[in-house]
Amino acid sequence: MMNERDERDFNAGLSEEVDAWLRGDSSRRTFLTKLVLMGGAAMLPGLGFTAAGTKAWAQAVDLSKVELAEPSTPLGQAQAEALKASTEAPKEGAAFRAVAAARKYKGATLNMTYESGLQALEPKNFSGPLWQSLTGISSNVVELPHPDMYSKPIAEHIANSGAYDILDIEPAWVPSLANGGAIIPIDDYVSKYMNKADLEDYHPLYKSMPTYKGKRWGFFDDGDQFALYYRKDIFADPKLQSAYQAKFGKPLAVPKTWDDYARVAQFITDQLAPNVYGAAHFRKFGSPGNQFSFLQQYRANGGKFFDEATFAALIAGPEGVTTLNQMIAQNKASLPGNNDLDAVAAWVAWLQGKVAMLFSWPPTGRMTENYSQRAKAINFVPKSEISGKAGYAPVPGGNGEHAIGFIKAIAAGSNNEEAAYLFTQWATSPPLSLVRVMLPYTLRDPYRIAHYTSPLYRALWPEAKDYLINLCDCANGGVVDIIMPGWQDFALSLDRMCTSVWGGADPQAALKKAAAEWDATNKRLGIESQKAAYEQFKQLPGSYADHTVEKLGQAVHLT
Repeated sequence: MMNERDERDFNAGLSEEVDAWLRGDSSRRTFLTKLVLMGGAAMLPGLGFTAAGTKAWAQAVDLSKVELAEPSTPLGQAQAEALKASTEAPKEGAAFRAVAAARKYKGATLNMTYESGLQALEPKNFSGPLWQSLTGISSNVVELPHPDMYSKPIAEHIANSGAYDILDIEPAWVPSLANGGAIIPIDDYVSKYMNKADLEDYHPLYKSMPTYKGKRWGFFDDGDQFALYYRKDIFADPKLQSAYQAKFGKPLAVPKTWDDYARVAQFITDQLAPNVYGAAHFRKFGSPGNQFSFLQQYRANGGKFFDEATFAALIAGPEGVTTLNQMIAQNKASLPGNNDLDAVAAWVAWLQGKVAMLFSWPPTGRMTENYSQRAKAINFVPKSEISGKAGYAPVPGGNGEHAIGFIKAIAAGSNNEEAAYLFTQWATSPPLSLVRVMLPYTLRDPYRIAHYTSPLYRALWPEAKDYLINLCDCANGGVVDIIMPGWQDFALSLDRMCTSVWGGADPQAALKKAAAEWDATNKRLGIESQKAAYEQFKQLPGSYADHTVEKLGQAVHLT
């Protein structure tokens, strides 16, 4: 409770400082810190704290280094709820439990790997400083190029350096890193600290991704689910509808099969080019993109990866030939230079209104509505010229790729093992992860039911509710990367294969060469151990088109 002098001084300056803070003036972070420390946060709308409940917390927390949004915005309200969940209630929640347990490690520093660039901004600007404010544990963000996020932890593990505490890793790397002892299972910590209800909040596609050989190797943290984004105004154009009906004898509609997709894209290109083309794809070698496009289509076409008896690669079969021929047709129907586009170039074409359809990662939806561009860091794409004109749908075939994604894992040999675990539990908890997937500059994408249903996220732009429901629907039918040792080699073979076909190589010959490379990879790693890993992979929801969340009866349907 404030004494008389504190209260008099506080009230004298309250009006002016609150007005400045709500306008977004630079003084707002300093004022928020002073306000909380004086127990006055309950006086601000949206924060919802009580002075009595925050006294002990206020004495220990300095928020001046945390990047906070204006409290009247959906993001600001989400941040306020995350703060409350970390310090007040619910006390059985994963966030509160993690903070309470971590305070005994005050003074420690956690070294955490992140992909260089935008991915690293979130722990630098928000979760890292906030965690330090709450617990006294600082963080050191180690930025690595994507390939080094796999190789560096292995090298440091072999050297027994203890260089890293928390690793951002692809789900597909879990088997290799677990088998090699580079990461540790977290089951004992989960039993000790985790609110089990918060584990159940994951969408079923993502719930099992951190598991391998019956153990949990981290917390899932990024819903990189492909979806189809399309121009509602183009598909609703009466002239186009009439022309399509006359040519094909059926209505112009958002395509549900890959054959329809190429047909519709070619029609739009023929009708509207050079102003608008039917589609764009990130086909540039190494971008990445080719491997994800092939894998989602191949499985939608009924393809399987390995023969159950011989374990020979099957990608050169009829399903593989069909898939490559479909992709060739897509390339022909697309923006000029399609085969040299990376994901960013495809985004630029989409945002400039140059293409009618694009399947890609979830940031597409946020960029389309200029939400991401509010952040200065998002300076690599232009302002969207199609805001309010985008629709959302599952990719044709219904089996969009969950392409890459991240899991927060604990490095074996960490000198701060329990503190590292507690940070990962806290950062991926429902209230904290909601903030992290709502940040304008974030490349972390929704993965919890609480994200899809959040009224605050749904308020970010008029169609945000439809965007979130579609991401959930896409995950219901989604297929995952090949989560087993050898994934990097399999993916690179597919990228080389596709690139050679775009250059004129025979699809069947290119497929046979890639299949031989897959066989060589499995032989090098050991056929029997690869068979065992493949059996683990097949159990995961999304391993194949006939083993999706939807097919398993676990689909989440939202309104």
